[in-house]
Amino acid sequence: MNQEWQYEPIEDGLSLNLFCPEKASYSEKNSTIYGNRWKKRIEEELECIFEFKYIGLDPEFGKTIIPQKLDFLILKAARFSPLIEGESMSQIPLYKIPYTHHDGQSYNDINFWEDNYQQIEGLWYNSVVGERWTQSQLQNHDSDLSKQGRDCCRKIEEVTGVPTYYFLFNYRAWGQKKDKERKCPNCGQNWLSQDLTLNDHFAFKCDDCRLVSELSSNK
Repeated sequence: MNQEWQYEPIEDGLSLNLFCPEKASYSEKNSTIYGNRWKKRIEEELECIFEFKYIGLDPEFGKTIIPQKLDFLILKAARFSPLIEGESMSQIPLYKIPYTHHDGQSYNDINFWEDNYQQIEGLWYNSVVGERWTQSQLQNHDSDLSKQGRDCCRKIEEVTGVPTYYFLFNYRAWGQKKDKERKCPNCGQNWLSQDLTLNDHFAFKCDDCRLVSELSSNK
């Protein structure tokens, strides 16, 4: 759903603008048992029906290309999906992979982590409440938030068989030279990419620890 919540009343109903990576993204097949259950409940209690109408490509993002071959995956909070294909940097809808939550019917473990991440990231951007704590949660590999996310990565890799890396935020104010010299925070090995950035997005990648990170923009 877009962040503007653009909706308007129409005859006998309500119109709401939605974003989706594919035309069938909102079909029952691509939903979880909980999403379908709530949809049915709304229809029964409000005596209404859901009707999806394809309008066209979003002018800002254009056509979404979902890779068929997944070389490796990255878990990183993003606009449409927190699951990113590492080579193309394309966002992968969660319904493209098997369920990851322990209930076997949803992606709630990923959804709960993403919600926590976005709340903490929002506090950090505001720079008023708990800035030091929020930055620590976002960029330290052993923070509670990162532990939760890395658990999700292990589960994603288990159900897909695709190497899955956790993204570590980086906003350290220590200069690019020192930034490039930092080691993997988990194992202490070199993890700076030889070409400096992976598709101009990530400069660090540790295959053993399944971690990726970026060069700090705080220079």
